[in-house]
Amino acid sequence: MFATAAADPILQCTDLHKSYGELAVLKGVSTSVKAGDVVSIIGPSGCGKSTFLRCLNRLESFERGRLRVMGHDIVSGPLGWRQLRELRIRVGMVFQQFNLFPHLTVLENLVLPPRQVLRLPLVDCQQRARRHLEEVGLGHRGDAYPAQLSGGQKQRVAIARSLCMNPAVMLFDEPTSALDPELVGEVLQVMRLLAETGMTMLVVTHEMRFAREVSNRVLFFNDGLIEEQGDPGEVFSNPRSERLRGFLARQ
Repeated sequence: MFATAAADPILQCTDLHKSYGELAVLKGVSTSVKAGDVVSIIGPSGCGKSTFLRCLNRLESFERGRLRVMGHDIVSGPLGWRQLRELRIRVGMVFQQFNLFPHLTVLENLVLPPRQVLRLPLVDCQQRARRHLEEVGLGHRGDAYPAQLSGGQKQRVAIARSLCMNPAVMLFDEPTSALDPELVGEVLQVMRLLAETGMTMLVVTHEMRFAREVSNRVLFFNDGLIEEQGDPGEVFSNPRSERLRGFLARQ
């Protein structure tokens, strides 16, 4: 389950619809992502960006459309726990808030998911955790508690925690929006390094420089639809839609 040929899209959605009551949030979103893609998702607040991301790993259900992850259809209705487990293992997510357990040390926060979900031996989980803490520049903070860390450090721990599950795709939902401006750069640098390793990433972001320099594709959401998408150089330098031109002018 959840295997795909190298030439196939690692993620593909077609005509995805999502509503909250009578409020239509996604109105027919279609796109595909290949392995190694770094896709930045931009657009005004309330346009459906975060909802789209949450639908991709079924934190949100959707009413209509087709979603395929690593060649496997993800149905719009309820998923069994085995399907959800496999999906969440392969599709990691980093949120705006860090969601770390305050009563556990940094190392314990990282060990918990592979220990509980993957049922790996404790020693293996600890080795993974230490390796990924080193990768995000926090190898020396394994014994610290979340309250002893800055916001940027907490978000880097959250990224390391997701990496401990060895995901095929990582989703980032505005990962720097809750940070003080001086802490944004350290998180974006970790994400740049991840992109350089070939990690497949979808990033909802207001960091236009990151979207321009690190992404190989940009999706511009507006009113529940992808209004424009393409190469970052083209999207930023020669936007076709008036709504995108106005959005970029305000950044």
